[in-house]
Amino acid sequence: MKIIKKILAELVLPFLISWLFMSVLVDIVTIPTVFKNVSSLEEAGKVGMSVFGRFNCFEIFLGAIILLGLLSSEKKSKGLISLSAALLLLAFFYTFYMTPQITQAGIMVHKIAVTDPMYEVFQKQHTFYHNLYRSFDSVKLLVLFVFSGIMIRTNVLQKENV
Repeated sequence: MKIIKKILAELVLPFLISWLFMSVLVDIVTIPTVFKNVSSLEEAGKVGMSVFGRFNCFEIFLGAIILLGLLSSEKKSKGLISLSAALLLLAFFYTFYMTPQITQAGIMVHKIAVTDPMYEVFQKQHTFYHNLYRSFDSVKLLVLFVFSGIMIRTNVLQKENV
């Protein structure tokens, strides 16, 4: 059991950095490329939500490993554990609330006629959730960047003290 705890503790930094770079790849490269190269906005939206839906599940995995790694670390930091728990909760929030809300609103926008009074309601709902998702994702990227920096600094200081 002790070796598993050590392995989990050692995985925190690589998983944080992986999560950061994968998020950047999805947010800044993949999704804009989809919307640039797919001619139908509806199809691009479906592809985008499929990518985010699958990525959100992977974020849960990364968040769980990071949290377990911090909990199994010899020197536990309540602040880092709390930060890790918040990132994991955000991944759950994305997966089980935000992505389904955006997907459903997008489906409804494309299902009804532009002249239907409900079109504007669904369009506003879609825009609201999309903007909220982007805001949370920006915060997540910042937190992952800072968290990675803290872990790098911690690891360097630990190695200096050995």
